[in-house]
Amino acid sequence: MSKEKLTVNEKFLGEISKHMKNHNEINIKEIYSLFPKINKKTISWRLYSLVQQGKLYKTGHGIYSVNRKRNNLAAGYDYLQRKSQKVYDILIEYGYDFYITGLDSLVGEILHMPENYPILVIVEEAGMEEIQELLSERNLIVLTEKDRSILEKPIIRNKVDVILLRGKDFSLSTDNISQKEKGFIDLYYAVTRMEYGVSIPELSHIYQSLQRNNSIAIAKMKKAAKDRRIASEINWLMELNKASEKTLEFMSYQIKEAKWSQ
Repeated sequence: MSKEKLTVNEKFLGEISKHMKNHNEINIKEIYSLFPKINKKTISWRLYSLVQQGKLYKTGHGIYSVNRKRNNLAAGYDYLQRKSQKVYDILIEYGYDFYITGLDSLVGEILHMPENYPILVIVEEAGMEEIQELLSERNLIVLTEKDRSILEKPIIRNKVDVILLRGKDFSLSTDNISQKEKGFIDLYYAVTRMEYGVSIPELSHIYQSLQRNNSIAIAKMKKAAKDRRIASEINWLMELNKASEKTLEFMSYQIKEAKWSQ
């Protein structure tokens, strides 16, 4: 590294250090805000360079300190498939809100976890295009909700690495991994709207497992459905157990009618 580049990095580190708090830590969003005129990729490179030199330490995902910290990463991260961890590590270095969702957040509720499946990622709308471009530059095949027609072709669907979905409510995640209620809602949406490679019987089994294990908080489930804009059908699904036999019979008849009229 050149002397000039090292000087730039030293100034960069000095400015970051001035703003560290909470046990001498600072998160990536705060760092971006300190350098609004510098490209985020340049900032990421400088952070990476300082970490490699041992002048800065990553004490968590997207959190940096001048002191080494021994704490382990969030437990949920360890359960992500390897490719999901790769996507997580890339996105945590950027300033947009996101979280991994779907199958990755439902470990323990699935009998047969597929060996390879598209990663579902919730992203704030302002960052959709940039994140799609960012992941594509890392040799990942990335689609968004707008590309759902492409997913109808099995030969393409089987090669997709990441599907980006828009989200607004980021309180439905912990350490950038969705809570189980949101994980199920996003998986349900992907299966019913985007030809996602999980069968309806398997989706039903996951839902029943969540119910048996008392893993569903009704308020969170409804909140998750609202964020995904499918509140009416999820409310209907959750009320099924309260419906009378005649009501279920009528619903079943109407479903058949709707299916034949399509």
